[in-house]
Amino acid sequence: MTLSFQQDINGFSYALTLVHKKSLYGYFVPAIILALLFYFLFSGGSSLGSGVSFMEDWWLIGWLVSNLKSLFGFISFMIFEFFVLVLLSPINAFIAEKTREDLTGETLGFSLGIFLRSFRRMLAILIIAFLMQIGVTIVFWLLSFIFGDLFYEIAAIMNIAFFVGFSFFDFGLELEEISAKNSWKYARKNWLACIVLGLVFNLGIYLPQKHGLIIPYAAAIAVLPHILTVTATKMFYDKLDKKKTEMAISTEEIIQTLD
Repeated sequence: MTLSFQQDINGFSYALTLVHKKSLYGYFVPAIILALLFYFLFSGGSSLGSGVSFMEDWWLIGWLVSNLKSLFGFISFMIFEFFVLVLLSPINAFIAEKTREDLTGETLGFSLGIFLRSFRRMLAILIIAFLMQIGVTIVFWLLSFIFGDLFYEIAAIMNIAFFVGFSFFDFGLELEEISAKNSWKYARKNWLACIVLGLVFNLGIYLPQKHGLIIPYAAAIAVLPHILTVTATKMFYDKLDKKKTEMAISTEEIIQTLD
């Protein structure tokens, strides 16, 4: 997928407009509560983490503690994002549906069966992605002994970004009843779009957390998941509509042609 700066700007601008147009502010309340909860947990966690920092001065043990802290730091970050995305996935699914409704003019209507199916699918995707992320992150951590900590930090963030970005796109794919297999195929073909949106989410949380900026950290948790869901859904449907004007084939077949 050729991703342009203009597409990003259009997607984010559309997301902000849609929230106001559809009066979706109320659906941000659970994310705000979640953000405040993690705000206080993060405050306590920072103090807890500093409790073992004295061990870094110990010979050999200090080297091990220092390096393991970086590995477990990213693993804990992945676990944190996993829970945030799982807990907010029902609302994100609804917001993606509202985005589709605005873009296509079609109303799907609420169905408990569709809701549960969407939740199960997102949970399965996030679990698979989480396990894959851990494996790749460990590989990057081992390589950091050769290429350095900066390589490890950048590579780990990029690795997490791909899977997180894909999770935002999958809400739209699920609405079009695209199979999980073809959803992964879509992600691989549109890897750059996945990484860009995932990076926005990762850096919006990771950088404030790393530097102790807990107010921007909480704000990012409260806002970014829903805004990025709308952005990804719009990007998906824009690409889909473009292909539909060029090819008289099914949506499932179109997904296989997206590049």
